[in-house]
Amino acid sequence: METSMNRPSKLKRIVKTPIAPPNASALIEPIVGFLYRSGFSKKQLLAECRSAIRMASSTNSQIHVIHVEFGKDAIDIVNRWLRDPGYLNRNGRPDELPMTGVRSVTSLVKDCRVTVSPKKALIQLLRFQIVKEVASKKYRLVRRSMDFWHADYLPFEPNFRFLVDATRAATNRLQFPKDRNKLFWQCADNSRIRPRDTKDFLSFVKQRGLSFMHEINDWLDEHERTEVRVADRRAPAKRLGVGLFGIASDHE
Repeated sequence: METSMNRPSKLKRIVKTPIAPPNASALIEPIVGFLYRSGFSKKQLLAECRSAIRMASSTNSQIHVIHVEFGKDAIDIVNRWLRDPGYLNRNGRPDELPMTGVRSVTSLVKDCRVTVSPKKALIQLLRFQIVKEVASKKYRLVRRSMDFWHADYLPFEPNFRFLVDATRAATNRLQFPKDRNKLFWQCADNSRIRPRDTKDFLSFVKQRGLSFMHEINDWLDEHERTEVRVADRRAPAKRLGVGLFGIASDHE
């Protein structure tokens, strides 16, 4: 797969990577368990699964699902670029950065302590139009959050992680019935909205949601464990966060 670093490019070749069963089970097992405990019989569940597989294999969609292996790393890079004083200009906005140097895309990626290389990170940020190259041979952050939308394909990793997180939040009490301080989900919706207002609503929620997410990131940064003390080495770090998604469906 070759991608120009000057502009986002279309995917030249679709590579379908098999999904490891343990990863798939993180999504499938809680859903099946939830349905089974709600009264679905094993026969019904098997029939639904077979039907879903038949529908998936016969779809005519031109959008492919591919593996990008860049989900969490991209979010970390964008968040640091937005908020780290070392990468902001005099007006407090994300500064334009060269590829290499003391204060550059390379130093930014290294400061995030991610596994992806600076070059690969930049290629992906360009591909999803989060960053663009400017005349000064520098790179400008043009979006306030990592958006994995692409015209030609659906990236697997970030969307799979979202589905797993949402499933865990919805089914957590089946595994931990007495724990009220674990995962949760909240919803605000209304089924009497005019269809023509959909675009305005989703735009409104996205902008307000970004402000809320930046507050969450501030809290997480303040509590991030940067140095592990000897007494804490046996206590693994925990992933905490909040997910936000828009709802736009027909009346149900």
